[in-house]
Amino acid sequence: MAPRTPIGRLAFPGAGASHRSILHTFTLDSSRLDYNAPLGASDVRRWQQSKHWGRSRHHTGRANAFTRMPIYARIAIPLLLILLIGRLAWQSVHSIRRVSHPQPAVYSDSTLAAAVPVAPWQRDFSDSLAESLQAAAAGNLTAAEVAVDRSESILTAARLQSFTADRSFFSGANAALDTVIAKTQNERLFDHVTQARVSLAELRSSLNEPAGDVTGPVRIDAPRTIAANETFNPHALGGNYLDATLMPDTAEILLPPAATRSLKEGLPGPRQGEPGSSDGVRVENITIAGAAQTLDGIRWRNVTFVGTRLRYEDGDLDLENVRFVRCRFGIPSDDRGARLASALALGQSSITIQ
Repeated sequence: MAPRTPIGRLAFPGAGASHRSILHTFTLDSSRLDYNAPLGASDVRRWQQSKHWGRSRHHTGRANAFTRMPIYARIAIPLLLILLIGRLAWQSVHSIRRVSHPQPAVYSDSTLAAAVPVAPWQRDFSDSLAESLQAAAAGNLTAAEVAVDRSESILTAARLQSFTADRSFFSGANAALDTVIAKTQNERLFDHVTQARVSLAELRSSLNEPAGDVTGPVRIDAPRTIAANETFNPHALGGNYLDATLMPDTAEILLPPAATRSLKEGLPGPRQGEPGSSDGVRVENITIAGAAQTLDGIRWRNVTFVGTRLRYEDGDLDLENVRFVRCRFGIPSDDRGARLASALALGQSSITIQ
């Protein structure tokens, strides 16, 4: 006969005793159950203890796992959780404050701080210049050039999207460009900075508005030749508005004798020190719109350019009360070109370069 294995209990109320129960053990022998003698009190207690242990051993195992941890671990884990929650809460509050109260970038250099703006594109421009300044100070000229080029592209995008800026932005931006180039006398970086100044001048020009006192507009579709020592004014033109918008964008509007000779000889425009660089030609009191014009070799007084491509080719320059409205500039990346670009970016209307 197979050994008996206790696996449970059954209670059978007796017929003559309503409050008594008969405890039996049963064994598993193949597929049949056998009942045997009643269990004793000690057997019942052991069975009850094993029953309660089976129900609670899962929870007891978890508690024992925590109590078996070292004391320092039981102290360190709660502290780390508190620090993590505090860090997340601080970052959330800081992010909300930055979104609701945006702060401009702060730079150690005073000239860069003067250029700190409020508009997002202006802030990006100042950040690019700050990055260029740091790279130039560290001797990384390639990174400085890339940062200056990025600031120049931001100015171009602002002009194309008709963004606005006040005078303080232009003065601060021009001073920041001075600071960048002052960190190193590298010729390549100077070229990049000068082109950024040109873009700054074009942005400034895009914000200007033409005067409304137009009388008798005169339209031309071919360049106008001016003789030596001639004064080209409303009397000579027959009006105070010269409309050259029918001409190609690159076509020259007014041709002084020096420019005429240069065209015939296939040479560039008049340059400082060259024979015939000053022919005594004066242009006064008119508005010129469209096409292109070289500024060298002519004395300009009370003139407004509207939508004109203006060239400067390192010659003598004499501007008196000259305004530029939505104009583009072709300026060389040398000392004289940098002086002109800087003056135009600052909105100066009277400029002399000799």
